Amino acid sequence: MEFWLIQGDEKLQLPVPPPAYSIKRSLNNSTASVEGSGEVSFIGKAKLSEIQTIESFFPNQAYSFCQYSSLPTPKECTDLIEKWMLSGKPIRYLVTGAINTECTIEDFEYGERDGTGDVYFTLNLKEYKTITLT
Repeated sequence: MEFWLIQGDEKLQLPVPPPAYSIKRSLNNSTASVEGSGEVSFIGKAKLSEIQTIESFFPNQAYSFCQYSSLPTPKECTDLIEKWMLSGKPIRYLVTGAINTECTIEDFEYGERDGTGDVYFTLNLKEYKTITLT
């Protein structure tokens, strides 16, 4: 399974895929109290999907478990995600065979932990919907 982040012509495949993926879909339902009937439910429209926090790292060297060997540097990866985040445009989140959706970058946190030069990160995405007026 491959994990990709894409904006326009720029693409970043995560070299070390997260161990899992998950999407939460829900509706904007509501309830009301009706005299003589009690509480009743009203089914609403879909809320924006929430994507489970993506946690992984950008390796400073090609480990045997990396999905490819011609790796961008951790700084190139973090700079690209920050550029996308500040662009005001959505990105595409693609998990091969499972997810292909436009998203906003809600937050991006990264840093070093162990002196290897590897940069660990968490990335929070939320579904993006284009507004169309009819």
